Amino acid sequence: MYTKLREHKGTSLLIFPDNYVVVDIETTGFNPKVDEIIEIGAVKVSGNKITSIYQSLVRPKNPINPYISNLTGITNEMVVEANPIEVVLESFLAFIGSTILVGHNVNFDINFLYDHCEAHLHHYLKNDFIDLKELFREKQRSGDTFKTTCEKCAIQNTNAHRALSDCLATNNLYQSLKLHNGSIACVEELDTLTLASEFKTKHSPYKKQCQLKKENLGAIAQVS
Repeated sequence: MYTKLREHKGTSLLIFPDNYVVVDIETTGFNPKVDEIIEIGAVKVSGNKITSIYQSLVRPKNPINPYISNLTGITNEMVVEANPIEVVLESFLAFIGSTILVGHNVNFDINFLYDHCEAHLHHYLKNDFIDLKELFREKQRSGDTFKTTCEKCAIQNTNAHRALSDCLATNNLYQSLKLHNGSIACVEELDTLTLASEFKTKHSPYKKQCQLKKENLGAIAQVS
């Protein structure tokens, strides 16, 4: 009998709720069937304000390879005394409850968490979820050429590839998108975007790049 892959998985939504949990994980690879979770981060938001945070390293069954350690900064020494995945997932599920989950390219995180919850806890992760990439596309109906730049810009931070830091930066972008009216031609338009904790400035460095591109285009038009 055919069984639908992840048949109990929640629904992908295109909405802007006031209450949600931002999630991010770090893993040893891209395949949830064979690779392992080594860190889970989450930020709980109620009434658009952060109310609590969750962060835990996970002790994998296999050593973390040098590439992943270099990418994430998570070494084998750091996880040697961490809890195993079963314990971490139990506490993570208690933290998120049935709340909507939010993340950047969150399908990746959801699929990993779903498969590991099923394998280790015999539990289905049923939470509905919101992918910021899809929200960004929804705001960007005009198909502006700065889409990729803005998308990359908005989630960069000085401690990228660590779960909690990525969650905080992602939440900043979510709130900026939520407050912005209309489509987005450039990240410069997100004047509510304040990643001070990540960038030490009011706006991302990509704002200057976008502005520079506009000035260059204007100069080219004048010459021609």
